[in-house]
Amino acid sequence: MRRDLRLLPLAGTVWAVALLCVFVPAAAVWAVGAGIVAAVAALAVWRRRGALTVVILASGAAVALSAALALPGRAEATAWGGRIVEATAEITSSASIGQDGRLWFDAQLTGIGSPGGVAHAAAPIRVGVDFGEGFDMGAGIRITGQAAQTDAGERSAIVVFASAAEVERTASGVFALAAELKGDFVSRSTALPEPGAGLLPGLAVGDTRAVTADLNDDMRASGLSHLTAVSGLPDE
Repeated sequence: MRRDLRLLPLAGTVWAVALLCVFVPAAAVWAVGAGIVAAVAALAVWRRRGALTVVILASGAAVALSAALALPGRAEATAWGGRIVEATAEITSSASIGQDGRLWFDAQLTGIGSPGGVAHAAAPIRVGVDFGEGFDMGAGIRITGQAAQTDAGERSAIVVFASAAEVERTASGVFALAAELKGDFVSRSTALPEPGAGLLPGLAVGDTRAVTADLNDDMRASGLSHLTAVSGLPDE
């Protein structure tokens, strides 16, 4: 059976452009221009026969454009690395407890600045807060803490180790429903005997708050650490 590899160049181009934009962000704008010019040239020269080439070049340009549009927001957020910041954001992932005892989750930044001077901003960030209720996906939060830059290739522009955090707007709509169902599931799971009471919520809905350090160590020793790692607990 003959394999159709016509889409392989498309996938390779998209991945190559994405990697270029991740590790050399300044190249994103140039990649957009080069992709558009090359696509137009290919269309003019080959017309119908060059349709796949045009699609490949246009796709590469689209990926670069997406990266270029995100650059200003990421650069603004990254500039606050190493400083004490106040920020507002919307939670975009489930919260899981880390080895430091904090709740960790992803969020979309809506504002950042020095304490008392928050200005509009937009970038993905990673946040660690002290254990508390209400940090559900879709909730709006205000945090104050130490910001740290991330390595190239990380999705989050900065990581914020919050010393103070409050939920300004609880999750609503489908997010509120999901949070309610999740909370009910976790509550019912606690009635199970250990280790199921701690492990089941982590495996099913990503809530690892009840997974003890001893249980995590046992999972690592038994070669099942990838299960708790997927749920949000580091396996190292």
